[in-house]
Amino acid sequence: MAAFVFWLSLGIFLYTYIGYPLLLRFVAPRRPVDPTGTEQPAVTVLIAACNEAAVITAKLENTFALDYPADRLHVAVVADGSTDATVELVQRFPAVQLLYEPERRGKSAALNRGVAQLTTPLVVVTDANTFLPPTALRALLQPFAHPQVGGVAGAKRVIGGADAATAGEGLYWRYESQLKALESRFYSTIGAAGELFAFRRACFREIPATAITDDFFLSLSINLQGYTIAYAPEAVATEAASLSLRDEWNRKVRIAAGGFQSLAWFRSALHPFRHPRLALQFFSHRVLRWVACAPALVLLFTSNLVLFLYTDSWFYSWAFGAQSVFYGAALAGFLLARTSRPVPFFFQLPFYFVLMHAALPVGWWRFVRGKQSAIWQKAQRSVAL
Repeated sequence: MAAFVFWLSLGIFLYTYIGYPLLLRFVAPRRPVDPTGTEQPAVTVLIAACNEAAVITAKLENTFALDYPADRLHVAVVADGSTDATVELVQRFPAVQLLYEPERRGKSAALNRGVAQLTTPLVVVTDANTFLPPTALRALLQPFAHPQVGGVAGAKRVIGGADAATAGEGLYWRYESQLKALESRFYSTIGAAGELFAFRRACFREIPATAITDDFFLSLSINLQGYTIAYAPEAVATEAASLSLRDEWNRKVRIAAGGFQSLAWFRSALHPFRHPRLALQFFSHRVLRWVACAPALVLLFTSNLVLFLYTDSWFYSWAFGAQSVFYGAALAGFLLARTSRPVPFFFQLPFYFVLMHAALPVGWWRFVRGKQSAIWQKAQRSVAL
């Protein structure tokens, strides 16, 4: 029984993080860039900015510096609930469409209200604390040349932060970027980061006020309308790392809670006959990570411990030693992070990996108890971009 549990757990883990990407690499066709996709349609960059006075001026300057025809680039800011100088700073930019209500109802409500006021065929949602290179908008919008594309996910780059969690996040996003590119080639990227996401306004569906992860709700709702989400790796949103380990933990728990909520809402995306390719991707990339990977890692270690103690197999001894070193490195990264000391590279990825999976059961418990608020508590950031 211990051997069965060991190999089942190992199989789940290896398929989720290695087998699934390899499967996509072998079966996903290489899609050449459409040479007809040179049109530059009218687009609105929509920024939800609640109490973002520290960065909103730089964000708007960065947006207007994008390499895109000025007569086709519109900018709107939803500053609902702001109690600092955000509104006054936005008003210094006459070309910006400002939407403001005193009540703070969360990002989902802000996006719903903002999109309802727009008229351009394409909308780009981006966070106030993320910054784009000049060519990002052109790269982000190019895939819309294909009529089946309903949304385009941009890439994400995390800078700053010397602790194990934030440094590990940068390494993790490099992996995610490669996976998203493979998914886009196969059929559709599963989920788009809210830091930079473009979509056809006609595909927008009102986001429930209780949505914890508005970006994932929006991207899956586009998928279920028969459209795909493309991935634009050249469109990079640069974001500062979280200032503290606590901020990063809270963010991970929130994302985990949102994942379980999305699974409950989008069960139809797993129908293998209605959405065969989407179901494969959703199950492999998201469901296995949210539901199976954290228990699999626990069972993998505990079953390996039993096999190490009660068998003479060199393989199980080697596997237990490798797991012990990995979790030891994660523990060392955690202890160093708590002291705010720089964390050596060897400890960064193990700690981030364990942090990410430890947040899953906590996020599940918050979702089950209804304790995770849909209103995002903004994390402190380590640097001003």
